[in-house]
Amino acid sequence: MDTTLKHQIGQMLIAGFPSQEVDCQARRLAEEWQVGNFILFARNMQTAGQTARLCAGLSALAFEKTGLSPFIAADQEGGLVCRITEGAALFPGAMALAAGAGPDRARQVGENCGRMLRAMGVNVNFAPVLDVNIEPLNPVIGIRSFGDDPRAVARMGCAVMEGLTAGGVLATVKHYPGHGNVRTDSHLDLPVNDTDPALLEDTEFLPFREAFRRGAPAVMSCHIRFPKLDPELPATLSPAIITGLLREKQGFRGLVCTDCMEMDAIQKNWGTAEGAVLAVLAGCDLLCISHHMEAVAQAAEALYRAVETGRIPRERIRQSYDRIVAAKKLLGLDIPQHISEERALAAVEDPGMLALHRQVSRDSVTLVRDRGGLAALRKAKAPVFLSPVTRASTGVEDREQDGLSFARIAAGSLGGTAVEVSRDPGPQERADIVRRAAEADAVVLALQNARARPGQAALLQELQAPGRPLVAVLLGGPYDAALAAEADAVVAAYEYTALSAGSVADALKTGVFRGKLPVKL
Repeated sequence: MDTTLKHQIGQMLIAGFPSQEVDCQARRLAEEWQVGNFILFARNMQTAGQTARLCAGLSALAFEKTGLSPFIAADQEGGLVCRITEGAALFPGAMALAAGAGPDRARQVGENCGRMLRAMGVNVNFAPVLDVNIEPLNPVIGIRSFGDDPRAVARMGCAVMEGLTAGGVLATVKHYPGHGNVRTDSHLDLPVNDTDPALLEDTEFLPFREAFRRGAPAVMSCHIRFPKLDPELPATLSPAIITGLLREKQGFRGLVCTDCMEMDAIQKNWGTAEGAVLAVLAGCDLLCISHHMEAVAQAAEALYRAVETGRIPRERIRQSYDRIVAAKKLLGLDIPQHISEERALAAVEDPGMLALHRQVSRDSVTLVRDRGGLAALRKAKAPVFLSPVTRASTGVEDREQDGLSFARIAAGSLGGTAVEVSRDPGPQERADIVRRAAEADAVVLALQNARARPGQAALLQELQAPGRPLVAVLLGGPYDAALAAEADAVVAAYEYTALSAGSVADALKTGVFRGKLPVKL
């Protein structure tokens, strides 16, 4: 094996592993395949101090084996997609941020996030999301988007990107050229967007073009097929999109990283190994393989063979390697890293960061409509609060926030009874809940993407009773407002986290709502 080639291909790989410490899988990745970069998930990140120790170990391992410190990446988007939620590390996600902050505060939130991540040793954030959420039934973007207006998405997304950069991490705008106008989750299957290219220019492409103009250092591709751009291959694997459109037409000169190559959009159709070869041929620099060591090994071997047989020119590998090394030098990753647990803890406990994130969350809570329901709730002596308990529901959310109950938080703040509800309650459970609510003088029902859960929508209808106020709280996409047309009040919070649940409870208690809807309903 050509050691130079092995080293260069290793720098193009970003790999995941299962532990909260430098385990045998992480060591084998670096030793056997010269993997030069790692991605962390909630499974790896328990606390700021533990994450700092882990990143220090990964950095030392990679530098010893490759002579370069690794990119250590995470998806710290905010809201539901936070790989670590300790202290100030939990901040509002994109749609909540758009509802409660302008670009200046968004930039500061981004800088806070960057400073915290870098203090923990994470130097790449796979954020911000620049997808325009055009399709309300989008199952995987939704509230991760800043909204449905391309210009507003560009303003807010670029502000967060610039903040992350100021905070010392490599911001990676995603998911190019746009994941916001499909109804399929690419974790599960291959989505298709057949929009005409002329319309794409003014919608999906616009935020990315603005980010490139403002110096975006990295972009993540999406596993979506755009038949009018490439009739066969999804963006990640398409030379027409990655080289022809992104590099040549739009002039992007930074790093191109793939979304995870183990997602079913790729795995079911090409396999991770062949997908890796096609992604490099398309022009991608960094290949993200998030879970299985076998998939990393297969991809590395496939890339070696493709170069040795001439399928991938050596120069194509060298181009990506040079871009990666240049980016690492700008981040100071050409030298050993000094990562301190004390700095990490101080960052997530920073009182200024905590205060800002709480204020933005509070300001994001939006009163969609009110026909006297909120005043009636505040006067109620025996209200009932109903909500599901959070748990991960898509391939994006890998942390189960076990035990988080909006009903308990709200009842503790306003007084009353808390009742926990299944995410998609069946007829018998709904009947039991309606009986429990019969004695209440007001009902607050929290919905979480009820359009995809018929049991929630049915419960909403069954709780309507003459003379008893019903308040619907939307802890997912605000599009659920259409189901709550008969509710006496509708409140949007955009996400279901400890931060947002507390913010909604405060707003219900005070009657103060400052948020503005970032999407058309």
